[in-house]
Amino acid sequence: MSAAASANTTDAKQWEYTTFAPKGETCPACLKKIKPLDAVRRGSIERQSGAPYVVYRHLECPTG
Repeated sequence: MSAAASANTTDAKQWEYTTFAPKGETCPACLKKIKPLDAVRRGSIERQSGAPYVVYRHLECPTG
């Protein structure tokens, strides 16, 4: 992922719904791995070429 794309990952235009993230995903807001049972919001970011980039973000980012 390019630097420009990673800078925009916290600005998903619209959060679609609450779900659980696939294994290995990282929250773009806190940069921590998402655990299997962490509730997250799913969103997407438009790209100039290709399908939108899907992002998953914690409902509440863990502290510490």
